[in-house]
Amino acid sequence: MKAVHVIDDIQRVYAEFLENKHYPKLESLSNWGKNRFFFSSYFRLIEDWHYTEQIVIEFNQHFYSLDTGSAPDFMDREKYMAWLQHELLHQYAC
Repeated sequence: MKAVHVIDDIQRVYAEFLENKHYPKLESLSNWGKNRFFFSSYFRLIEDWHYTEQIVIEFNQHFYSLDTGSAPDFMDREKYMAWLQHELLHQYAC
């Protein structure tokens, strides 16, 4: 697992995740599946907080509850990164 400490690291590992040929074909996964696979590859998931489209991750000793049902298409890099950054910054501020 690569170290993810700041939002710029998330952008880097997201790009690597999309480009890596060792992963199964992402197109065969649902948007939730892509999200879950990505987050489980780079973050600690809080399984007992997991609900239908909600994924809870630990990032820099904080917990973030991400509603993947409101996430844009995982493969749309610009929209997805904007959504993820907004979610992380908004929840950190609260």
